[in-house]
Amino acid sequence: MRSYKIYGVKTMTEYVDFIRENCKSEEVLFRGQPVDKPLLPKLARLDLKGPTLAAEQRMMREFKRRVVPLLSMQAKSSWDWLAIAQHHGMATRLLDWTLNPLAALWFAVNRPPMREKGKVLAGVVWVLVPRPSDYAVASVKESPFKINRTKVFRPKHIAARLVTQAGWFTVHKFMKTEARFIALESNKTYASKLTKLRIPPRSFSDMRFELDRFNVNAATLFPDVDGLCTHVQWLNSYLEDER
Repeated sequence: MRSYKIYGVKTMTEYVDFIRENCKSEEVLFRGQPVDKPLLPKLARLDLKGPTLAAEQRMMREFKRRVVPLLSMQAKSSWDWLAIAQHHGMATRLLDWTLNPLAALWFAVNRPPMREKGKVLAGVVWVLVPRPSDYAVASVKESPFKINRTKVFRPKHIAARLVTQAGWFTVHKFMKTEARFIALESNKTYASKLTKLRIPPRSFSDMRFELDRFNVNAATLFPDVDGLCTHVQWLNSYLEDER
């Protein structure tokens, strides 16, 4: 049974007002999605070759074996390895979150609304207010692959993007009895700590431009050449929902 709340947010002002009035805890996490899909890590969304845990360990072994010459920092624990792999796009049991509500909104609306079966889809920003007991102790002695329940994980600053995006993660427990990961909104420990903000498709372009006024864009969230090129191109062309 759903126990999280859902609100509609049509304008940037409504979004900021909601954050101001409802997100007063010291640490509140946000996740923006262009479509409303379950809060599952990428590993749970792939069509894997073989059992999930076996495929996960194969990927991690191969990643660690081959990536060392490409790294500018040394991973000191399994938590570091997971964060690095996730940061560079490999499917892991981590799910991305941010402390920055404007960054989360950008990830929801930075492209035109998606379509499915002729229907234009709304975006969402999830809000999570964790409790102290939800935080992982990311130490060498504790393995993220053997946690007793899904936890909130604050990574080291292993990359500029994690810093600029104020990146955090949830690290998800694999339920062996059910042979699957459980979506966070269906997890009884977290459902009541979540709020879903729905962004209507017609609001995407206006919010995108207003976010840029606050200097929240591809260039600032991805502080590298790729991010700069994406932003400069956007400044000089129209997306399909902007004319």
